[in-house]
Amino acid sequence: MKKIHEIPDFFERLFDTKPFSVIFSIVCAILIWFTISVTAYKTTHVPYYNIPVVPDLTGTLAEANGLSVVSCDVEKVTVEVEGNRSQIGNLKQEDLIAYLQVGNISTTGEFNFEIAVKSDTSNISFNTVKISPSQATVRLDKIETRSYDVTASFPNVKVSAGHVLKQDEVVCEPAVIEITGPSTQLDEIAEAEIYTDKSVEIDSLYSLYANEVKLYTDEGALLDTDHLEIPSTNFQITIPVLTQKELSLTYDIRSVPNGFDLNWFRKRLHLSQESITLASRTNTAFADRDNFNIGIVALNSISLNYSEIFDIDLKEEFINQSNFEQVTLTLDNEGLDSKEIFLTSDNVSIINAPSDYDCQAIMKGTPVIIVGEKEELDNLSSQDVVATVDLLGYNVRQSSTDRLDALISISPKLSDTSDDNNLVRMWAVGNYRVDVYFTVKQQETVPETSSSIIEEEDDSDE
Repeated sequence: MKKIHEIPDFFERLFDTKPFSVIFSIVCAILIWFTISVTAYKTTHVPYYNIPVVPDLTGTLAEANGLSVVSCDVEKVTVEVEGNRSQIGNLKQEDLIAYLQVGNISTTGEFNFEIAVKSDTSNISFNTVKISPSQATVRLDKIETRSYDVTASFPNVKVSAGHVLKQDEVVCEPAVIEITGPSTQLDEIAEAEIYTDKSVEIDSLYSLYANEVKLYTDEGALLDTDHLEIPSTNFQITIPVLTQKELSLTYDIRSVPNGFDLNWFRKRLHLSQESITLASRTNTAFADRDNFNIGIVALNSISLNYSEIFDIDLKEEFINQSNFEQVTLTLDNEGLDSKEIFLTSDNVSIINAPSDYDCQAIMKGTPVIIVGEKEELDNLSSQDVVATVDLLGYNVRQSSTDRLDALISISPKLSDTSDDNNLVRMWAVGNYRVDVYFTVKQQETVPETSSSIIEEEDDSDE
């Protein structure tokens, strides 16, 4: 162990060495520089990076008016601060907060706000020298929650042949969705659509689930859903499927007399629609059906300028898939004409008369309108027209006169030039009645003398 008096000698020899002298000089220079810096330059500048911007409206007029920050285009800033050199070194990055200087803004819209920096957790005082960027573009709006009716969209769901979707009966459950977001953005929503891209072919009632929500404007443009809170609900979509078939439209013609060329007549009648597409909820509804009857038309109601509208009466059995609910039946009158014929009692024919009554028709010069081909009308006379009164099922009152309906027909002998077995191409227009007088027939009786003679002859034979 060295003696105490030898220590000064040690330092003396140490200072005499060149390396130690250099190191000692450097340390002394640093101490001198630090001393001068602290005493002569008390403040210093320090940069801080990635300071988060907090878009808080607490305590502002904007908050009082129910506004919220919808968007801010600046998330982080770089800050340069200055302060006392002895304190600023203790200021940490997490102690700093960048905030918006909102001022007295009280309306919705987009604004440019200055950015400021503060520290809520440190007692160190400092001045902000520079903030980059120094401004932020901020959108203010009221945040609301609104309810919207939903519709379903399933473009890849197809139906098999002979079937059709009943689009207006598609059900989506739940039927309403609640969306939260800026009021101006909510105002743009015209339709909320539940979408699924599932691909399937169906032929009966079908259900599927979807949770994708698409929002559209009045113009049909797809809306951006940023800043909107849309619940992730699983919606059930129920799709009704109908059996569908195209049916020919038909009609019945009544009051057609014997010998009339009905096939020729039908070719002159034209429907405004030849067919109709119908649907049914029953798969077997069209198993034995190829046409749909629109109703009945009486031959004697068809005049030279005939046109009649028929309503499509489906009741509850079918659903109309066509874009019409009425059809018009018209007569093609090209080559046709009309003629007035006067009938008398000689033109009346009574059939199926009761055997215990005598029937007498009374008709005095009744005018009848006949329509038909011009050539046949030229040869038509009153002798060729028959007014038939059919008494089948008629309840005769004893010795009475009744006005009864008569069916007007034309003798087929005028159609010699026809190719269809002499069928008549003329008919009567209108309703006609004939007065018929009924009298009870007198019963024949056997004379009494005849019976006596017969009896006497029998006695003489004995």
